Amino acid sequence: MKKHAYLLMIHKNIEQVNILLSLLDYEYNDIFIHIDLKSSIVKNEINLPQKSDCYIYKEIANYWGDVSLVETEIFLLEKANKIQKYEYYHLLSGADLPLKSQQYIHHFFDENRGKEFVEYKNVDAPFISRIKYYHLFTKYYKHESSLIRIILTCINSFFVFCQIILGINRIKKKQYAHGSQWFSITNSLAEKIIESKELLLLNNKMTMAPDETFLAMYVENSIYKQSLFCKSFCQDMHANMRFIDWHRGSPYTFCESNFLELISSDLLFARKFDINYDCNIIDLLVAHLSEQEKVDSLYEK
Repeated sequence: MKKHAYLLMIHKNIEQVNILLSLLDYEYNDIFIHIDLKSSIVKNEINLPQKSDCYIYKEIANYWGDVSLVETEIFLLEKANKIQKYEYYHLLSGADLPLKSQQYIHHFFDENRGKEFVEYKNVDAPFISRIKYYHLFTKYYKHESSLIRIILTCINSFFVFCQIILGINRIKKKQYAHGSQWFSITNSLAEKIIESKELLLLNNKMTMAPDETFLAMYVENSIYKQSLFCKSFCQDMHANMRFIDWHRGSPYTFCESNFLELISSDLLFARKFDINYDCNIIDLLVAHLSEQEKVDSLYEK
């Protein structure tokens, strides 16, 4: 069985992160963790897995809606790819949990080898403006001061208006796309992203929320579009096999009452969870996956 690489972007809730690590700990996984440079989490707080090799970094300050998130994603892909060529690279956050055992997940990807799990849709305004025009102050979209946010938003809006008048268009001949940041991709696509690092970072600098567009647009305008697992372009969660509910929240935070809904799903991962909001749903999923692993082990024997 070929190995998979899990790429984790974390910034809080170390106890929850350690639970996630325990659920990803599997002899055919390696785990690569990036801690937000602004986070209070330190490396020695992370409980190293027993079966997986684990690599921990804390190098880039991440800002919501900023190109620093793209930089971190490519950084993790680079670090993993230098270790070996993995069958799949899975990007998760510290607020994610698997819904299936690792045996089940590996079997699923074996059956769908070569498919790319990237969720996105073709878009029009207002999402096109995120990519088409340059945006100022991308590191400050969530500044703690509401007054500063309002002032910077007004300045940026005027800046975009000027670009509209001047006919600025950063990307003229490409199909626009927008979707989920979280993915499971093959080694082939991962290496193409790594090779295109400098151009991708340059093209996504001064872009609004480029983490939701850079991979989507790359795939949409490449041969990898033909390898997508799901080609419906209608925000089907099967496109990246992640249960993320944008109808009940931004996204919705799962709680104990959602347990049956989650385990009855055929999706592989879910987000988001918050141990400080509802720890019971996390405990229930851990217990459920433990039982599933026992059944899978008996089946393998």
